[in-house]
Amino acid sequence: GQLARALIYQGLQYAASLLPEVANSPTAIDNAIRWGFQHEAGPFETWDMLGVAGTAERMKACGYPPAEWVQTMLEAGMQSFYEYEGGQVSGAYDLNMGKYARLKPAAGAVILRGRPVISQNAGARLVDLGEGVACIEFLTKMNTLDDDVMNLLMEAMDRAGQNFAGLVIGGEAPNFSAGANLFPIVVGAQQGMWDLLEAAVRKLQDLNMRMRYFPKPIVAATAGLTLGGGCEIAMHAARVVAHVETYIGLVELGAGLIPAGGGTKEILRRMVNPLMRVENIEALPVMQKAFLQVGQARVSTSAQEALPMALLGPADRLVMNRDHLLAEARREVLHLSASGFHPPAPEPVYAAGRDLLGALRVGTWMFHEGGYISDYDHHLAGTFAKVLCGGELSRPQWVSEQYILDLEREAFLSLCGEEKTQARMWSILQTGKPLRN
Repeated sequence: GQLARALIYQGLQYAASLLPEVANSPTAIDNAIRWGFQHEAGPFETWDMLGVAGTAERMKACGYPPAEWVQTMLEAGMQSFYEYEGGQVSGAYDLNMGKYARLKPAAGAVILRGRPVISQNAGARLVDLGEGVACIEFLTKMNTLDDDVMNLLMEAMDRAGQNFAGLVIGGEAPNFSAGANLFPIVVGAQQGMWDLLEAAVRKLQDLNMRMRYFPKPIVAATAGLTLGGGCEIAMHAARVVAHVETYIGLVELGAGLIPAGGGTKEILRRMVNPLMRVENIEALPVMQKAFLQVGQARVSTSAQEALPMALLGPADRLVMNRDHLLAEARREVLHLSASGFHPPAPEPVYAAGRDLLGALRVGTWMFHEGGYISDYDHHLAGTFAKVLCGGELSRPQWVSEQYILDLEREAFLSLCGEEKTQARMWSILQTGKPLRN
């Protein structure tokens, strides 16, 4: 603790000593540390979190007195380096002015704060981005998906059909979405509310399918965690404009479940369908790749890595500057609309059937016998493999998207009734970590 304290205090002292030599405001140094060294917060942002006045006194006591201008700022009645409005940074202390200066958004950036709110509920809000485009911003913790979020997404599509050129799904939070809210799922399962759970899963499936075939462009602006249900929403959008630091994946098996919002169907459509339209192609290698990717809950380490994982498509775009993400998403909506956008035609999905399902079961059995997975991991893998292969079909065939969605929903509900799945969901809710039971 003493070492950490000394390093932090020394770093804060040094950062303060550089002003006004290298800049007149803390913003420039904080940006340099975040952009250049991938820190989550710069020294002055960290100092604000710790409390400027109290930390300054402790720094003096430890032999790291801050620069004189810090004391001058405190004596003038300003207790932080940044000014905050509604939880957002609106200004920063300027040494030349001796007061807060308003921060200007980056050139070309779109800021949601202050834009007209069209509709809002507890989980999300619909904002007018201008130029005939609306934006759905999630407001839940970690942008998880709940009934309020889905209701506003449905309302947004209703409104877009009449009043807008298209929609953007995204916001300014660090994460696009950490997936579905597990709390009502596990509580509903433990209380035997199966009709409500079935309706909730069907609602997410119907929402995503409506997005996929919506007559106007819907663009998902992803950044940070884009997991589970959040990944499924992005996969059903007409386009994704992804910040390069997008960590996307179908991670439901880590919670004792399977992707049931159309994620399994989309993996088949994107990864398996293209190869199976070629004559004399063996299905097993590509099915193994899809099975392992979802079964091991793999998450891309960047948006670039998500491309070969088929979580992003070749037409999706990558954006380097996070501040430009919403602006680029709006531009993509307008480009698609001006190009005569029309939704894709319904596409059948390849179902490999019972023979390939048997091969996957042999593979999972070998993993289990080798001690790589637990008994319950083996059970989950078998359940997912059955959905991925389209069930116990006597021969490979092409099936409708709805056929796979029905299998997803049935398997999801059956797993919700398992005690070990419920234990895994509670573990994630209470500790944030998956349970290997």
